[in-house]
Amino acid sequence: MTASSLLRRRVTRFLGRVLVVAAVLAGLPAAGLANPTHAPAMQPGQLIPASDRMSLSQATRMVREETGGRVLSAEEVQRGNRTVYRIRVLMGEGRVRVVEVDPRSGRMR
Repeated sequence: MTASSLLRRRVTRFLGRVLVVAAVLAGLPAAGLANPTHAPAMQPGQLIPASDRMSLSQATRMVREETGGRVLSAEEVQRGNRTVYRIRVLMGEGRVRVVEVDPRSGRMR
């Protein structure tokens, strides 16, 4: 897979996700957005509930699809005061790549 096709694939996936979020937001009632008193207040630095986090299996699937490689292992690890998913992937060239995924944002590093 060439670099340009990988970039094109990532951009396409990103735009697809943006469209899904836009569709969901478009379906929200305007009154609910205008009056936030119905939702519990989030304080700065407050942790996101575990139900709003990406699961390890979801992160593994995302990494497999994004890299096109074969997942060798996946584990939850602590990085300071936060949790990340560490996923080892065997790439097509025979090298092993380690990808870290933030379970809250879905960002891959």
